[in-house]
Amino acid sequence: MDIVCATDGNYLPHCAAMLQSLLSHGDKDRLRVFLIIDNVDQEVFAKAVPYLYGLLPSISILRADPEAVHGFPVNGHATVATYFRLLLPDLLPKGVSRVIFIDSDTIVTTSLQELWQLPMQGKAIAAVPDHWISCRDHGYVHGEYFNAGIMLVDLERWRQADLLARGRVFAKANPDRLRHWDQDVLNHVFKDDWLTIGERWNACPHLFGLLGDYDLSPDRLTASEQAAIVNPAIIHFAGPGPVKPWNARCNHPLKHLYLAAKAQTPWADVPLDDLPPPKYIQLWQQGVFRAKCRLRRMIPNS
Repeated sequence: MDIVCATDGNYLPHCAAMLQSLLSHGDKDRLRVFLIIDNVDQEVFAKAVPYLYGLLPSISILRADPEAVHGFPVNGHATVATYFRLLLPDLLPKGVSRVIFIDSDTIVTTSLQELWQLPMQGKAIAAVPDHWISCRDHGYVHGEYFNAGIMLVDLERWRQADLLARGRVFAKANPDRLRHWDQDVLNHVFKDDWLTIGERWNACPHLFGLLGDYDLSPDRLTASEQAAIVNPAIIHFAGPGPVKPWNARCNHPLKHLYLAAKAQTPWADVPLDDLPPPKYIQLWQQGVFRAKCRLRRMIPNS
């Protein structure tokens, strides 16, 4: 089984937690991991390398060339690393013909053998429809739209599609309309060439009452959505800061699975983002604020 993930330095610790969760569900003897990285701090890299080589039976760390995706638009929290999926045909060995791509902001809860062995029916990608985020309204993606966070990929089809060149043309023609970067590119290039799989392989936050008013009434949910909620295979924490399980404000009901995996990595003691300061710091800040207020009242207005 060949697994691919791509990350920059900010997400490498979270990618390590995802790989830790993957190894917790068997498949170890048959697993090869290809980790595509860029812009990783030396200290983070020095922590990650011995841990990952000790954890995984086979891992190849590949350095992506940012110049290869030069000119692709980025904005907000995105970096050029988001386009590294487009480099898979060139980065991976020619003998690799099928891979499972998994985003770093995920946690695996079961063996992925069922997904790995799925017949792809001649399609380039097997993925989950993205009902929450859709670019269909923008006029350049028609029909169903898939979430690219977890994909079963026929890499030979990707090589034949001349993905990077076609993606660059599309991205340059639509720089202001790309909302989800490489995901939009992949949906454009493979718009009629992907197979729908069940939501449990990419259980996104809207299924757990996060990210808006998605109707979770049992009579409105499909059987696939209900299965994803009850028995998710891959939990995808896709969304802004508070949705991420490493954020102190995250209220995802399955956040504890990420924390359990993180606890087994070299970043076990790293505090969560957006944690409030310790109580003594809060009391000191409150005292300073009250003192300033009293001082202002004592000084007459000039």
